[in-house]
Amino acid sequence: MKMKIKYIAYSLVGFMSAFTWSCKAPEMTADEKIKLPDKYVYGQPSLGDTTTMADMKWEEFFPDTILQRYIRTALSNNHSFQQILERVYIAQTRMKQSKNAMFPQLSAGIGAGIQRFGEYSMDGVGNATTNTPDLDKEKHIPDPYRDLNLGIQFQWEADIWGKLSNKKQAAIKRWMASAEAAQYARTLLISEVAVQYFELIGLDTQYEILEEAIRNTEAAYQLTYELKQEGEVTQLAVDQFQSRLLNLEGQLLETKQLTGEKERALATLLGAFPFEIKRISFEEMRNLEFSVKSGIPAQLLANRPDIRAAEMELLASKADAEAARKAFFPSLVIGAGGGFNAFDLSKWFVAPASLVYNLAAGLSAPIFNQHEIRALWEEAKSNQKIALSKYHETVLKAYEEVVNLLVAQDNISERYKLKEEESKTHHRSIRDANELFRLSFVGYLEVLSADERYLDCELERIQLNTYKCINNVYLYRALGGGVL
Repeated sequence: MKMKIKYIAYSLVGFMSAFTWSCKAPEMTADEKIKLPDKYVYGQPSLGDTTTMADMKWEEFFPDTILQRYIRTALSNNHSFQQILERVYIAQTRMKQSKNAMFPQLSAGIGAGIQRFGEYSMDGVGNATTNTPDLDKEKHIPDPYRDLNLGIQFQWEADIWGKLSNKKQAAIKRWMASAEAAQYARTLLISEVAVQYFELIGLDTQYEILEEAIRNTEAAYQLTYELKQEGEVTQLAVDQFQSRLLNLEGQLLETKQLTGEKERALATLLGAFPFEIKRISFEEMRNLEFSVKSGIPAQLLANRPDIRAAEMELLASKADAEAARKAFFPSLVIGAGGGFNAFDLSKWFVAPASLVYNLAAGLSAPIFNQHEIRALWEEAKSNQKIALSKYHETVLKAYEEVVNLLVAQDNISERYKLKEEESKTHHRSIRDANELFRLSFVGYLEVLSADERYLDCELERIQLNTYKCINNVYLYRALGGGVL
């Protein structure tokens, strides 16, 4: 009899395992996959070059050793990033839980109890009839009744239709999605540190330009004051130069404030209290060389962690929908138990007299909760459609982002060339205007106008240099750069 029970149990396990192993991981259909264009910007020749700056490690992309040190610190200490890593760990534990659901649940227990039955009750009558004189006294039910148990319990839901496998696959894909989201957060953190760093350098140069403008305006103000004393100009000219001087000093204070805010913001990214932020000079930043290889659009699907995360979420939602559909099907639960049971502790391990066991299997099918299961299935299918839409949206936005940055890159280069020529012209205008003003060939308005145009040009030139570096950072991020 025991061999027959064992044979039946092994047969059930083997049969159910065959169904479990046959469950495949969810995949994207041909209709769900998105085809990207062959090139980013229409009108440009397609070179077919698959080399991309995204393949570079961030240490290679950012040659500045000071910036490298700040990025490493941020990756180790940034609090938001550490929280994201903990969420990945949570997703991993949930994945392990879903895997454990595929295996039998085994539990052990020990228990003891004592109870006295009333003599005028069914239990009391049972005691009286059972404890007959011809029965072995050791087998009499004691009064009060003692019950000592030691055993293990086994329960397993056979994954006949692959429902549990679908749930496991959903958990695995969501863990993978969280890992990709963490990688995306990593690239965002790297780029944010670099952007703050370059903006600080730009502000440093802006501060120096404003200080130079203040010195030049102070000299012009002093000259105008002297000319006014000689009756060459009016008080209006003096007031105009003084007004410009006050305006420049206000801009200087604003730049100083912005610099402090940037320094504190960068320190927060690094997970530290404000400290002195060291950085390279503006000229060194101008001479930084960045790779500008964008590769082909199809590489975005493999390189961008946010796209990969969206894809994993789509696959997880497909697995959820399959699990919800299979909830309509019957469930088979196999259970067994064994151990020792006795009235007295001394008889606890007397085998086989105190040995107890059981084996059972049950098949259940939903009947009255069909509407609830159908509602959950419909919800799962809608979530799958949402995940598919989000996936396509993520891909389209990624492509748009790269195209915009590539166009901006070309635009910045052209604008910078024009601004360099404009700066040279304004510099000559200032020199000529001041000389002619000394000789009284032009009025103070020409000097003011030349100074203002030159200052505006220089500030724009600084911004263009800064944004050129920042645009390269954004492009590196948009292409999926920041590989480990």
